[in-house]
Amino acid sequence: MPNYRTLLFLLLPALYPVVLPAQNNSKDYPLDAHFTGSLSAGPNFYFNNIKTFGDHVKPFNYSFFGRIMWNSRYLVSLGIETGYNKFYRVNGYENDAIRASLAAIPLHLVIGMRITKSVYTHFSFGPSLLLNAASSETLENHVLNKVFSLADGSFCVGYRRHLKKGLNLGLELKLNFSTKATDLNLALPVVLSYDF
Repeated sequence: MPNYRTLLFLLLPALYPVVLPAQNNSKDYPLDAHFTGSLSAGPNFYFNNIKTFGDHVKPFNYSFFGRIMWNSRYLVSLGIETGYNKFYRVNGYENDAIRASLAAIPLHLVIGMRITKSVYTHFSFGPSLLLNAASSETLENHVLNKVFSLADGSFCVGYRRHLKKGLNLGLELKLNFSTKATDLNLALPVVLSYDF
């Protein structure tokens, strides 16, 4: 019988309810929902698929973007993005007489996700206005063809560092594609963003 009393005496404290908080109030708790505005600019590299004058394509170009995102209390964010993305330019085809370029002005819906406090991903899709310019010095002719591409998009992985209250500086690796022109480029823009 003394063994049962000893066992009961040892188990009785285990039956006493212990109050433990389900979550602590540390800074890892999700922030309130807020907006983030960002501007980015940087170089890009065009993946050449042009056959006619492919040897004369200049693959290194530039792009810049503006984006407004609504960040929820959790890991998901939604927003819109626009900008200017130069896909390629051709200089010097047929004795420097012909010049051509292709650029896109996107108006995309963006879905984002924070992976860590500083690392995030964004996927954007929507229409783009394609600007295809061509000129000839010998014929003294200039053509600017404007066409809508309805299914363009991009995917990016980014890193941002907090500078001071609300201000962030970062870098993105961004893959842009255009389905109408079947073109693809990889951009490396520097991003300046502000949380408000």
